[in-house]
Amino acid sequence: MDIMKKHTNKNSEKVKMQLDLKARASEEETDSDHNVILRTLGKGKFAEVKLAYHLPTEEQVAIKVLPNGTGSDFGIKTEINIFKMLDHPYIIKLFHIINTKDHTNLVMEHAAQGDLVSSIERVGRLQEEQAQHIFTQLVCAVHYCHENIIAHRDIKLYNILLDDKGNIKLCDFGLAGRVTSGQGTKGFCGTLEYCAPELFSGKEYDPKAVDIWSMGVVLFAMVTASFPFKANTYSDMKEEMLDPKYHLPYTLSENIANIIVQLFMVKPEQRPKIYGIRLHQWLKEKEEFWKITPSLEAL
Repeated sequence: MDIMKKHTNKNSEKVKMQLDLKARASEEETDSDHNVILRTLGKGKFAEVKLAYHLPTEEQVAIKVLPNGTGSDFGIKTEINIFKMLDHPYIIKLFHIINTKDHTNLVMEHAAQGDLVSSIERVGRLQEEQAQHIFTQLVCAVHYCHENIIAHRDIKLYNILLDDKGNIKLCDFGLAGRVTSGQGTKGFCGTLEYCAPELFSGKEYDPKAVDIWSMGVVLFAMVTASFPFKANTYSDMKEEMLDPKYHLPYTLSENIANIIVQLFMVKPEQRPKIYGIRLHQWLKEKEEFWKITPSLEAL
């Protein structure tokens, strides 16, 4: 059962609560008595996420529980280090860390409406205006990451959360990495349905271009409630990616169909960079782009 948050009409008190939580962002706490676990929000292969009530601030938070000593310690440290570098309104915030003998617990901002998968399951395909709102904010978040030489590498519906106002929060940076200009990487990474063709080549690839492809899958799924590329196994998807084909419904506007085609260019060098997506006719007038936080390197 949810614990109700204390009602207040004073915006200053709300801001104070959030600043109090944020002030702990660089601290490693060992005492979890100030968090009351309410329920489990979700379970994945490598982590479990719980909804909790933070007693000092009377705020609901999400706690990502990561097991120690399972060969994933390096990934945990990487995710924490990247989270500490990020500060953007459309990226989930890490408030503080609780270390125990068996687990590393990341106490994070709670997005009340859950993930984008749940939204699509509830209402079906999104109207183009809704998809435009969400995708614009996703472009803002990924632009911020790429400007700060970070590739997410696992952009998908499950990793896009919605807060109580319907704004997105990009989350789960467990596979993310720092990538300098011109630097490639090797190895399969991500979730099968969202993976770009070059991931199956065994050759070095640009992880930022892979992010762009994954964003295309997200956009396609939002406006069709289905995946453009379907396969049950790695081998089947690898074969499909040799000559990827997808069907665009005739109901889509010309602008949205055009941007999907650009995002799904098979050759990664032909896909737009994240800044180029911002300039696309379908998006360029959106006011969210004026709210983009400057890159860390520019501060």
